[in-house]
Amino acid sequence: MALTFDDLPFVAAGQPYFPAATSTTDEILRVLRRHRAPAIGFVNERQLEAAAGGRPSREALLQAWIDAGMNLGNHTYSHPDLNTVTIDAFKEEILKGEPTIDRLMAGRAPGGRFFRHPMTHTGDTKAKKDAIDSFLAARGYRIAPHTIENSDFIFNAVYVRARAAGDLALAQRVQDAYVDLTMEATAFAESASRELFTRDIPQTLLLHANVLTAGSLETMMSRLEARGYRFVTLDEAMKDAAYATPDTAIFTSGPTWFWRWARTLGVRLNPQGDPEVPEWVMDAYRRRQ
Repeated sequence: MALTFDDLPFVAAGQPYFPAATSTTDEILRVLRRHRAPAIGFVNERQLEAAAGGRPSREALLQAWIDAGMNLGNHTYSHPDLNTVTIDAFKEEILKGEPTIDRLMAGRAPGGRFFRHPMTHTGDTKAKKDAIDSFLAARGYRIAPHTIENSDFIFNAVYVRARAAGDLALAQRVQDAYVDLTMEATAFAESASRELFTRDIPQTLLLHANVLTAGSLETMMSRLEARGYRFVTLDEAMKDAAYATPDTAIFTSGPTWFWRWARTLGVRLNPQGDPEVPEWVMDAYRRRQ
């Protein structure tokens, strides 16, 4: 399994950026080192330009990932939704997302350059998808897929709010539900793998650099290891032949690559077992909105 983290350096979710960003980064990297797990983090360049803490402090968070042996990828400058912007505007976002990553990762990019679309929206029209795919390829990028997604941004918003209110019981309940859903999503991905490829393929887990993930990662990785997983780079996972399956499908949403591959291959994938965020968590999340 390859571990991928979006929205670096940190997803604040309403709380002050520092010191939560530092403690989150430290904890994620501590757990990754303990499990000897490589990972890649996808950076939003605009975060580095925010006033709070200053650019040097925010770049230091990225440097910590590099110093721990991790890779960094481009997640655009400001995290726009490709569904709602023009092709030219999105190209500009890709270019503006490059400078700091390229400087910090100079000579240290195992597997080459990776890009992940915000919200994994890869184009709601064929024209958009084809144009951006070609632009990325011309700049030497590989698109980072994901086969497991756990809606951690929803859980995190409820978790942060519960902790801020001093409701530690609710925070723990949210954390437990988050880890459980991740395991259910993993089981579904394994089933989908066998449906599409008649075998188990390396999985790619999409996470975010947030407080909830930092506090849950030790338990999550231990449970994944107990399930038989070892952790590899995204480059290594993508050497499996399954990842050469074209993603030609057009979606307005950002589904996992199993749903994309199924569309390409003309296979009707069984949705049974694909977990949803518990309604009580969604209710709490909507009340926050």
